[in-house]
Amino acid sequence: MNFLTSPLMKKLPVSFFIYFSLNFIWFFLIIYLMIYYQPESSTYSRFSHFDKLIHFSLFFIQSFLTSKTIYLYKGNFSFNIFIIILLILTVFGSFTEIQQLYIPFRNFDYYDLSVNVIGIFSGLFCVKILSK
Repeated sequence: MNFLTSPLMKKLPVSFFIYFSLNFIWFFLIIYLMIYYQPESSTYSRFSHFDKLIHFSLFFIQSFLTSKTIYLYKGNFSFNIFIIILLILTVFGSFTEIQQLYIPFRNFDYYDLSVNVIGIFSGLFCVKILSK
């Protein structure tokens, strides 16, 4: 036993640390994309509602990584944890959408916000189903 561990500490699998790291990387990636990234206008003109697919994917992956990290730490996925993750990520998604009101090349869209929430729900359900 070294000085960094104690007999009372929970032994976590390596996958926990991988998901934990990916969770934070993805979190900061979303912040970067929602605040600083300025897409070319030709990107959206080729595909109708392509930005909705991006919003869904960003928040689906964030929800999946967060849920999987907590599942690996706790060992279960209760309804209370489900609701807490849903609320925290919905507030985060709302914040990222509302802050776009103050960025010149971005705009607020209720549809983007709703797609964020759908992505969050989908990621949560995916972990819930896969954890059985």
